[in-house]
Amino acid sequence: MLMKTLKRAGIGFLLGMAIGNFIAFITAYTSSGGEVHFMPEKLIEHCGGEAMAFLMQTLLSGLIGLAGFAGMSLYELEEWGMAAAMGTHFGIVMLIFLPCGYLLYWLNTWEDMIIMSVIMAVAYLIVWAIMCAVYRRQVKQLNVLQEQRLKQADKNAA
Repeated sequence: MLMKTLKRAGIGFLLGMAIGNFIAFITAYTSSGGEVHFMPEKLIEHCGGEAMAFLMQTLLSGLIGLAGFAGMSLYELEEWGMAAAMGTHFGIVMLIFLPCGYLLYWLNTWEDMIIMSVIMAVAYLIVWAIMCAVYRRQVKQLNVLQEQRLKQADKNAA
């Protein structure tokens, strides 16, 4: 499981870098005086230039992706229930995302952090509800199959 988690972490880091920069490009695209910036201007000022700002944005975005993907291994722990795995995954992702989002000037105020936390919590709850419905349906299907097999076994025994 460790190797699988490390593999997921690497994939998550790469995807996080790509997706983070893409989202930053879309949300922070500004044009002023002929200059085009693909990251928040405050980040560029804080880092002392675009190259360092891009590097910081890329690495921290990768860290967010790493946390999300590596944390998926929690869902494979058989002794954990789905709620425990999702709650822990949510906690890990938020523990990484909120400080990174703040450092990258994606989340500038406490209100931004609270709003993002609520949005992510609602998203996790929706996924949890969908997964519960899927699992209930699968259990019902398995119960029907079991009943059919038991009836067939009774017929064969008689």
